[in-house]
Amino acid sequence: MSKICTHFDAYYEKWHREIGALCYILCRERTGSLDVAFQTFLRLGGSKNPDIGEAEARILLYKSAVRLCDDFYLKRMHRMPGRKKLAAQNLSFPVTDALYALMRLPFRRRAALALMQFGFSQDELAEILGVRAGAVSALTADPAIPGWQDALESTKLTEDEALMMNDRIYTRFAERSVGVENAIHDARNAFDRALPYLAAAVLALFALAVWYVRRL
Repeated sequence: MSKICTHFDAYYEKWHREIGALCYILCRERTGSLDVAFQTFLRLGGSKNPDIGEAEARILLYKSAVRLCDDFYLKRMHRMPGRKKLAAQNLSFPVTDALYALMRLPFRRRAALALMQFGFSQDELAEILGVRAGAVSALTADPAIPGWQDALESTKLTEDEALMMNDRIYTRFAERSVGVENAIHDARNAFDRALPYLAAAVLALFALAVWYVRRL
């Protein structure tokens, strides 16, 4: 078994339900959100510092969740599903008006509201979301959605989902070096994020070459 975070079991028990809710609110699709939550805990398990303390682990975990959910959207360009499509996902909770309205908010707004509800400070929110401290207040302003906190709470992982994900995580730990896998995954995501800029640069060079040839 690859070396994993010393206090992984305690951290998983403490935060798995919130991570499940955060990933669902951001991904807006249960199967995909469970996979992202799984990947999020692999990030923690394969931390470069196996003895990572609770405060640092908490920031790493939730920052990883937001980043991986963002990558989920970047790669697949998911649209907001309709009420019927959401209900067809065989969820363990109802898709209430409050939940649907919460899920229609912009990505960073949803993330900020969920993180605020989970007890993060303004400075921690800015670090996790990668935004200026001054932008946090606007992101966490009252969304005027009655009952949105209860709606968020309802999406937390069930015990069965938590046990299945924990088994899946430990199977992965036993199969391969999670630290190396995390590094490869991060490098691939960095390339995916840079690809549109590389494409734009190539097009700009092509346009410049065409302009130069026409001037000859």
